[in-house]
Amino acid sequence: MVSSSFSETELILVAQELPASPRLLVELGQAIRNPRTDANDVVALLRQDAALVSRLIRMANSPVYARAEPAGSLEEALASIGFQEVHRLVGVVAAAHLADMRLNLYGVAGGKLRANALFVAVVMEELAKIANEDPPSCYTVGLLRSIGKMALEKLADESTPPAAFAVSGKTALDEWEQQCWGIDNCQVAEHVLLHWRLPQDAVVSIRHHYHPEKRHNPIIHLLNLAAGAAEHRCFGLPGEEVFWKFTPENFAKAGLNERQFQQACERAQRAFIRLHSVVA
Repeated sequence: MVSSSFSETELILVAQELPASPRLLVELGQAIRNPRTDANDVVALLRQDAALVSRLIRMANSPVYARAEPAGSLEEALASIGFQEVHRLVGVVAAAHLADMRLNLYGVAGGKLRANALFVAVVMEELAKIANEDPPSCYTVGLLRSIGKMALEKLADESTPPAAFAVSGKTALDEWEQQCWGIDNCQVAEHVLLHWRLPQDAVVSIRHHYHPEKRHNPIIHLLNLAAGAAEHRCFGLPGEEVFWKFTPENFAKAGLNERQFQQACERAQRAFIRLHSVVA
């Protein structure tokens, strides 16, 4: 049982009410990690959301992919750009859907939320390649790390909303959340993502990425660094800047050095621009 203003049942219900595309991103990530998954499995999974399928076909026909002829179906799009790129594009759509939920209490407009989610995701993907972690899984972790904020905002709409973070006098976001609800967004994300069946190590990384000290799961430290990179690139979110730790210990536990980190951020910046151009 969660010791907070919200019951376990309420947290599960709000997970079910969030947009479908983030949940499908989790399921797709699991599918493509399975060597027995084929194109038919992926198509069947994605067809659960007709609007998502239409959007994926449009994005696959973007000039970025330089197709000689436009893809007319999901099967053609998948054959053209591959499982990994479809996974990235589902993440782009998920970020857009989550951005539709403006976080008024957090003082975050939809565009800022989408940019933060997507940038952290592409940095995580690049860092994973260096640290010998799974890139699609790390991409998913980066993209969904703020899902707890969306759940709390939605739950607050159904109760008596507290004073917004900007006028709370708090400097750290988790302190304000604990004062308001007795739980922070990383704890809520844990409940939402376990309900969506994200793997335990990925869920744990989001749960602890604000405070990675004394933690040994490398993905926790990768996520702390990736979110800090977003802060440095002007994609940060209010109240989180106090959490990011560019220390030798954090780099070591993440499995990389500072130079590798900076190079990964440069590659991620180019990937971020490319994915934005696909949506445009």
